Amino acid sequence: MLAYARALVSWRRRHHYCGSCGTATVSRSAGHVRVCPDQGCGDEQFPRLDPAVIVLVSDGARALLGRQKAWPPGRYSTIAGFVEPGESLEDAVLREVLEETGVAVRECRYHSSQPWPFPSSLMLGFTAEADAAAVPRADDELEDVRWFTREDVAAGRPLLPPTPVRVVPAHRGLVRRRFRRAAAPHPRRPALGARR
Repeated sequence: MLAYARALVSWRRRHHYCGSCGTATVSRSAGHVRVCPDQGCGDEQFPRLDPAVIVLVSDGARALLGRQKAWPPGRYSTIAGFVEPGESLEDAVLREVLEETGVAVRECRYHSSQPWPFPSSLMLGFTAEADAAAVPRADDELEDVRWFTREDVAAGRPLLPPTPVRVVPAHRGLVRRRFRRAAAPHPRRPALGARR
């Protein structure tokens, strides 16, 4: 509910004027639509989402995690980035991981999603596989990228971002579930686009 309210307030704050003609807009439908009152225009604006992907890359035994320079020492997270116009979610996963880590991935699978109120994103979680021989390299966005084992994560290396009360960030859920599942055989969901 908080993510919903924050996203709506942020959207309303940024859409006081019509993007087509510049006339001040008015609120309709309990604040869920901004309408241009100019009879020659009448443009309607609706809240929008900025889709972002977050992906846990694994080579079967290790997880690929990266860190930004601004983060506290030792903190790492899964790879994430925004979906570009005209790009599918799967293509965004492949591009973001390759751009930020230099690692090519395959077997991209949707995991889960959650609102991400910064200010109006939808975080779409994926898992993907990479070759064990893949050597990661950091780009301009990340200070460091490396593989971590289950034992590393269990020992607190790396530091994962903190979990707010009653919220499990997509990256933390992905890491925990991936390592739990790796310990026991399980049926796999088919890769997106794969035939059953």
